[in-house]
Amino acid sequence: MKFDVIIAGGGPGGSICAAALAQKGRRVLVLEKARFPRFHLGESLLPQSMPILDALGLMPELHRRFLVKRGANFHEHGTGKSARYDFAEAFDRSTTYAFEVPRDEFDEVLLRRAESLGAEIREGWTVTRIVFDGGRAVGVEAKTPEGATQMLPAHFVVDATGRDALHAHTTRTTVKVPRLDKTALFSHFRGAYRDTGDREGDIQIVIFPAGWFWVIPFKDGRTSVGAVVSSAWMKTRAPGESVDALYRRAIQSSDVATRMLQGAEQLFPAEATADFSFRVQNLVGPGWLTIGDAGGFIDPLFSTGAHLAMYGGFHAGDAIHQALTDGDVAPARFAPWEQLIRRGAEMFLGSVQAFYDGTLTEYLFADKPHPFMKRSITSMLVGDVFNGDARWTREIQQRFPAVLE
Repeated sequence: MKFDVIIAGGGPGGSICAAALAQKGRRVLVLEKARFPRFHLGESLLPQSMPILDALGLMPELHRRFLVKRGANFHEHGTGKSARYDFAEAFDRSTTYAFEVPRDEFDEVLLRRAESLGAEIREGWTVTRIVFDGGRAVGVEAKTPEGATQMLPAHFVVDATGRDALHAHTTRTTVKVPRLDKTALFSHFRGAYRDTGDREGDIQIVIFPAGWFWVIPFKDGRTSVGAVVSSAWMKTRAPGESVDALYRRAIQSSDVATRMLQGAEQLFPAEATADFSFRVQNLVGPGWLTIGDAGGFIDPLFSTGAHLAMYGGFHAGDAIHQALTDGDVAPARFAPWEQLIRRGAEMFLGSVQAFYDGTLTEYLFADKPHPFMKRSITSMLVGDVFNGDARWTREIQQRFPAVLE
């Protein structure tokens, strides 16, 4: 059997792309190396992802399962300063909320939706390479759950393998992102601080000398807490000091994080992931494209990963369907899609780099914030980063240009 599209990876980008293609009647196969549910970071969604999830008929299920997120709060170590960014104050107010989601549950919801729409899902299958013939992708080679190797043909291949970045690492086309050599230490808690009422689902971002914390509340009472720290701070790790001890030391060095976690129960020893920021030189090629983290990962700061993956996956579905209909899957067909995704990613990247060098932080905690700038930052925080013609996007790009090399 030759599939229209084979998608390597069943995370948000792969599942959304599969669902979008299946809705259009395409024969789609998703190969996922893990068995769902499985743990994953990136637990805070952005409002501009909601129209995509709505188009796939998922909003009632998401409201039932997950906590609504209406804003982002920033806290500054040592000064007592806090600033809230209400998503309803963005320039585009068509969607003013998102969800806080345990990714094991959320990702499974997306994968099962793709399956219900007609995509074939095979879990425990590991794609080992994209197969080319005459320079064009014609399928994939994959290992079955039993360890056998199979070649599976397709008219088009999507690399949605996340930070494994199967094709980019195979072709050595990944590039480190300047200024973002960071490590994340993370765990979950029960009984941690959260706001009340409509603000209960707000994400809390706590800045401290070594980096920053995310504090993400879930509907079931758990809270995800991560410390993103510099490589210089990681070098202060004592011989034999465990990741959990290092994590505890990070918490103790932040007055705000210490207060938010006072009396809370840590649910598992902290884990770490390092050096996670990279770019990919080529997102498209003859008969293939990459989506989500497989096409590069910026930083967890503004919860960009799942948003870029879902937005990219959904619009890739449209582009692939039209290309297959026309019988032309040359890279030029996907140039508008690639430009769209790179535009959004680079706006996020510039803002993240400006946060780390202090330029953006000055605006975040301004005593008398300029209304236009506050709405511009809010619009970036909701994920409205793909419209390069808006005045506010040009302002953000000029003030916080992305440094790519």
